[in-house]
Amino acid sequence: MIPGPAYRIETARISLRCLEPRHLTLVARAVEESLAHLRPWMAWARHEPASEEHRLERLRTNRGHFDLGSDFTYGLFDREGTTLFGIAALKLGQIVDERELGYWLHPAHTRQGLMHEAGLALLRVGFELEPLDGIDLRVDPDNVRSAQVAVRLGFEGPVIDPLSAPGVDGDKRDTHVYSLSRVAYAGGPAPHAPIEAYDVLERRIF
Repeated sequence: MIPGPAYRIETARISLRCLEPRHLTLVARAVEESLAHLRPWMAWARHEPASEEHRLERLRTNRGHFDLGSDFTYGLFDREGTTLFGIAALKLGQIVDERELGYWLHPAHTRQGLMHEAGLALLRVGFELEPLDGIDLRVDPDNVRSAQVAVRLGFEGPVIDPLSAPGVDGDKRDTHVYSLSRVAYAGGPAPHAPIEAYDVLERRIF
């Protein structure tokens, strides 16, 4: 098998692609159209809409982290790459050999099972391309829909991490942490997810 990371992952409905500067226009539009939906849950949304220069800098940073193997940030596109459904990432965790799954979706593309589909794909590439012990998913205690995504993906929990996340009002808030170990992953639905994954040279990984 060709080693990762996977720069492009194809599922039945989604093309997960390494997010980079050429996606600037699509990202800006999706973020700006999603602000009312994101602000109750995402502290960073308080600082949106960002300037084009600032957004471009972040996209360049995302690509740099991807190439260096630290944080893997993906745009969730339609199969043609013309519509951005949202963004998801596998970030380095607080503990060695763990990652954290994070994501958001444009409100026009929620309640369609897209995040479940993308989540299965990211769990598979995470556990099969790296020697991870586990992947965490951190959820605001009031974000019921994200908690449901975690449970459907096979995560266990939640465990409360008190006052660990910045709230949208600037205060610290508790976080619900859902966890998926390598053993639990092997017995869950993700290993059987029908996906294709490609490296930076577009060589098929699996």
